[in-house]
Amino acid sequence: MRKISTLAALPALVSILMILTSCTQDGDTIYSPDPADQPSRAPLVTVVYAPNGLGDRGYNDLIYCGVENAARKMGLRTMQMSPSTVNMGLEYLQLLFQTMTNPENTIHRLIIVASTSYDDYLRKNSSRLESNPHADLLYIETKTPLPGKGSTFYMPYYGAMFEAGAIAPAEEADVLLVGANPKAPAIASAIEGFADGYRHSPVEVNGAAEKKFFTVWLSDDAAGGFAVADTTAMRLMKDIEWPEYNRHLIVPVCGGSAAVFHRFSEMLDIYNFVGVDVTETSSHCNFSVVKHIDRAIEQCIEQWLSPEGMPKHQTFGLANGYTGVVVHPFTDESKARFDRVLSNELRQSIHQEAVRKEADYEK
Repeated sequence: MRKISTLAALPALVSILMILTSCTQDGDTIYSPDPADQPSRAPLVTVVYAPNGLGDRGYNDLIYCGVENAARKMGLRTMQMSPSTVNMGLEYLQLLFQTMTNPENTIHRLIIVASTSYDDYLRKNSSRLESNPHADLLYIETKTPLPGKGSTFYMPYYGAMFEAGAIAPAEEADVLLVGANPKAPAIASAIEGFADGYRHSPVEVNGAAEKKFFTVWLSDDAAGGFAVADTTAMRLMKDIEWPEYNRHLIVPVCGGSAAVFHRFSEMLDIYNFVGVDVTETSSHCNFSVVKHIDRAIEQCIEQWLSPEGMPKHQTFGLANGYTGVVVHPFTDESKARFDRVLSNELRQSIHQEAVRKEADYEK
């Protein structure tokens, strides 16, 4: 079994990748097949991420893990491609499609596209893959199936974020909800879910009426806000008119930018934060909203290799356990507070309400 892993590369690198050579970010070759070796016929899974997507310690890194876990279990080759720009990602896709539309290419191949940045290209070109029965496409996350060949799935986050918002008052803190940008549908619905849950929370905490709730966006660009400078994040946190006597809770729904807010929360004792997409372990993080996209990816790869193949479209959400909230207070003081205001019965009631809300929202 051969594994090809590319985290970033120059546009010209893609053509080299097509002959199974892999390079580092600086262009150094880390693997080149021996000409004497017989080329592997193992199925090949290639992932194209959003610009600079890998390394976010959340959503994209979970996709990476899901692909690699599936490869280990099923004997697959993988190629992980994290371009530095949208244009570079489009160049990767153009060359991948050029290779995969050749009907003489009989290696079983799957392209996984992990960003809506490439939506227009995929919808205009997915039918080209129909010329090769060995080529498949999985596009995540979108509500709208592809018009030609290819499968899609969607992971609604509204319900899990509603649940997180509903339990947030147990933190006894003011809340700053930070979104990457309002034009990314998954981000916008997650922000809306948390805000709705917070407004309708049944959690009763002393002084709850005094708490303040703020929502800000890092960018107006549909692909923006997923990376933020330290100075920008710090200025944002400082410019909020926080009441001086309360703790502050940061909820960063902004991909790789979240790590910056996490770091500052660790440095400044008056801040706590909510883990998003993964369970964070920190004395400043008492609960996390999780998105098990690694499990969804593994499931889809298993389906791809099955005789039935992948469904045209499927949904993985709160009701079937692919998203959820994990409460994990780190200190004895915070655990006692959560236990006092958030009984098991109340948690279960909030969860069931969140499942119902997500079903209504997705209609």
